[in-house]
Amino acid sequence: MSLAEELNKIRDELQTSFDSGVTMPYEYRIGQLKKCAAMIKAMEKEYFEAVQKDMKKHPAETNGTDLKFTESDLGYAMKHLKGWMADQYVKTDIVNKLDYAYQHPEPKGVVLVIGTWNYPLQCTMVPLIGAICAGCCAVVKPSEVAPSSSAVMKKYFDLFLDPLCYRTVEGGVDTAKALLTITWDHIFFTGSVSVGKIVAKAAAENLTPVTLELGGKCPVIVDENTNIDTAAKRIIWGKCVNAGQTCIAPDYVYCHKKQIATLIEKMKSHIADMYGEDPQQSDCFARIINKTHFNRLKSLLSDGTIAVGGTTDEDTHYIAPTIITNPVLDSKLMTDEIFGPILPILEYEDVQSVLKYIRSKQKPLVCYVFSNNAKLIDQVKKRVSAGTLDVNDCLMHMMVPTLPFGGVGHSGIGKYHGKATFDEFTHHKSVLHKPIGMESVNNLRYPPYDAEWKQNLMYSLAYYKPSM
Repeated sequence: MSLAEELNKIRDELQTSFDSGVTMPYEYRIGQLKKCAAMIKAMEKEYFEAVQKDMKKHPAETNGTDLKFTESDLGYAMKHLKGWMADQYVKTDIVNKLDYAYQHPEPKGVVLVIGTWNYPLQCTMVPLIGAICAGCCAVVKPSEVAPSSSAVMKKYFDLFLDPLCYRTVEGGVDTAKALLTITWDHIFFTGSVSVGKIVAKAAAENLTPVTLELGGKCPVIVDENTNIDTAAKRIIWGKCVNAGQTCIAPDYVYCHKKQIATLIEKMKSHIADMYGEDPQQSDCFARIINKTHFNRLKSLLSDGTIAVGGTTDEDTHYIAPTIITNPVLDSKLMTDEIFGPILPILEYEDVQSVLKYIRSKQKPLVCYVFSNNAKLIDQVKKRVSAGTLDVNDCLMHMMVPTLPFGGVGHSGIGKYHGKATFDEFTHHKSVLHKPIGMESVNNLRYPPYDAEWKQNLMYSLAYYKPSM
């Protein structure tokens, strides 16, 4: 059996399960979520070891930014699932006053989830949790770029989840391409903009709805009116978590010229505080995922002046936390998403020039601003289009389950986390339930139109009038 035939067979089997209605009851969905909770507990030790093998990432960092994040999202979903599944009633106008109008959440069907490698469990399982909550069946493909993590996830997904409704498929580019030739009811993809375009193009062939969680260059604005030491600490932490291999990591900093020298010195100090004088010896600092990404990042080091760091080791894929000043604006350092522990810093005097620069680029996944100036924060909020605005911190918006997360334009399509993930995999069907009686009232709308005043009366009651 060819790869395409095997994948189509899986798709057909899941369709049969979905058509049977097995995923529709609350009891089934909550039961699968409880199995997810048990699975996370069971896989914890092996998962930590796998991520450490893939990226040399400290178990505490994996626990806090990946596993516990997933566990928290799962717990929130379990608590609120029954309410999410309920019909949502809406108000009616006077003509439909005796009718019932509501939205009924129904699962989209059989969906595809394509995960990524930098936070393997979080970026694969959180979408899957939403699909389970919605009542969908799903094929899940972890990223082959993190092979150890992928293998552990497949092992435990297969052990704990219902194989009639949820299947895990491993493989490389050929597998991904084959999956994209199949018709799905929704595709959820996390990864690069370039691959996101391929996914969107394939989905468009069948008018398949998509969620694209992509990335881009996330700017940071550091105002003169802020606590520079705290700003430096939070920016360095946000940049160095996972060795900068985070879609929402600060990508470049614009700092007021009065504070830029202080900011760089504080950043240098906090790098030493977190990772020691030689971060290469620290077990708290991860490594670049593979040689391809290492070489790409190493080539960026010549696109400006290295103020801090710059050390590399090809054998271990190590790149030191690095600060670059005077970056060349048309270089890859400033045009491409960095996705590594390299941070360009530029100075500004007039914040309007910064806002103009950011607005001239593709819309970022996140914009960060550090300031105590309410007027400046409001300007950034209103003038910079981004998936999220984070004020006086980095990454922490991800910890709020009631804040949907996602991009805009090149940084992504759709949002997830909490109820937003449920909504991505749900069709909210509009329902109007009208009593069969009282036809004398409804006679106002029927031909023949020989009583014009009746028609006008009906429509004047039914439609809202614009204000003059």
